[in-house]
Amino acid sequence: MKIKIVDYGICRPIGETKKDLVPDSATGYFLHSDDMEFLKTTDIIYPRVGMSFGISYQFENDSKIVELVDFVCRIRHPKLVNPISKEQFIETTEAKDCYSNELGNDFYTFEFDWEMQLGEWIFEIIYEDELMCRQVFSLRK
Repeated sequence: MKIKIVDYGICRPIGETKKDLVPDSATGYFLHSDDMEFLKTTDIIYPRVGMSFGISYQFENDSKIVELVDFVCRIRHPKLVNPISKEQFIETTEAKDCYSNELGNDFYTFEFDWEMQLGEWIFEIIYEDELMCRQVFSLRK
């Protein structure tokens, strides 16, 4: 099984965006969307509140059989400190499952000023404890 990055950069969610409560995340939840539209392919991000950036990815396997695949999306980032809980985070990790013939996506939306930490933000897809692909973004002022 291989996983390749299909698109990356500044994007926007399409369709309904839902909040899934995740107590051990920086904001206390993850945002999920039905689909993504990539507006600009870039690895340089000038963050602002409301902006989303991320990746889309595709599984590549030799089998013609479509299977449900369990994997992890991880975003390593500069330290985020939630001003309410005072908790600190240097990565955001989400376990996912996806059919092997589907295009997947992982994104981060800045909702608060304290999230917009400059430096490297690294999106990674991990399958069976192996790093399958990664995309590095540089957040700048």
